[in-house]
Amino acid sequence: MTLTPSRYPAVVTAAGAATRFRPFSHAVPKEMLPLGDTPAVGHVIGECLAGGASEVLVVTRPGDATVPAYVQHLRAQGLPVMTVVEDLAHGYGNATPLLTVAERLADCSVFAVAFGDDILLGELVRGATLAAMHATACGGLDAVVAAQPIPRQETRSFGIIDIAPSGLERVRRIRQRPDPATVREPLAVVSRLILRPSILDRLTPTDRAGGEVDLGVAVGDLAAEAAVGAHRIAGHWVTVGDPDRYRDALATYWQLRQAAPTTTPVRTTS
Repeated sequence: MTLTPSRYPAVVTAAGAATRFRPFSHAVPKEMLPLGDTPAVGHVIGECLAGGASEVLVVTRPGDATVPAYVQHLRAQGLPVMTVVEDLAHGYGNATPLLTVAERLADCSVFAVAFGDDILLGELVRGATLAAMHATACGGLDAVVAAQPIPRQETRSFGIIDIAPSGLERVRRIRQRPDPATVREPLAVVSRLILRPSILDRLTPTDRAGGEVDLGVAVGDLAAEAAVGAHRIAGHWVTVGDPDRYRDALATYWQLRQAAPTTTPVRTTS
């Protein structure tokens, strides 16, 4: 297949069940929870476009009409964004959205992945993290993963990156929810990745992920055989994935707005 280097898609996942927000999430997906006047997924879409993506594919859960309606509003304003319904025939897991749009990714050199319930706030230049990661990947790496230090006691809740002892920010492995006592540096995977289409061949259900199709497991396996870089983010990584963290995300958002209103992304469009 002929690659199209100028085509640089971003996949935004918005297909989670949001069980921790039920019964609210039966009606409204967590990705539509607002930070300011923009839903979480709108912040993520805007970040991807500002970071250089030529188009954004938002993968939604079956039966959801809310995110597609919002995305259609953005399309009507001329933004290159569309929704695709997740195909669960590929299995369940956080990598299923990529398998759903695999045919749309096959002819690009690299593509971005961003989870629609995780937001980067406070970047000095909107989209700078993804832009820098994209440039690094295009320099010859097989993948680039965003990362951020976390409190050691929280490692049981995240994928943790072990950096190779080379002096470079290269990923040696990714461990899922490890014991804090086994972690040298608590460096967590942030839900921003730049990948090559070859990763799609590694996306299969695994026992290590409880039978799910897990992206972190696949990228960790890739790191054992190829060059995977870690990019430490400069902004604030927040999530609307559960009520407590959504509360913290709101607090961070408004603190940043009050401190420096022009540095925090607020709107997806003008």
